[in-house]
Amino acid sequence: MGKDRLDEPLDLHNYSTWKLRFQLLSAELGYSRALLQAPIAEADVIISDKVKSVMAKNVKNHYLEAIVRAANAKAAWDALAATFASTCNTRKVALRQELSDFKMAN
Repeated sequence: MGKDRLDEPLDLHNYSTWKLRFQLLSAELGYSRALLQAPIAEADVIISDKVKSVMAKNVKNHYLEAIVRAANAKAAWDALAATFASTCNTRKVALRQELSDFKMAN
């Protein structure tokens, strides 16, 4: 893959791994600060825009709108985290329900 691309783009089932790899990629490119804080100075805005661009290259098409709509890279990062946090919690509740309904066979 290219210098600013991960092997596997973000999709439904790989958020936890993708998150770690994207943090490492951002650190390698010198952009990790943009994921942690909103831009203040003009230089921060430029870096934030670059991170959003790199982020857009590393997600499946159905997540692009969340990135484009975000005001900055931190907002995009937080929007993706919120999307997957709700999915993860929903899945946990469903699995707990399945477990409580599960009965052992004779």
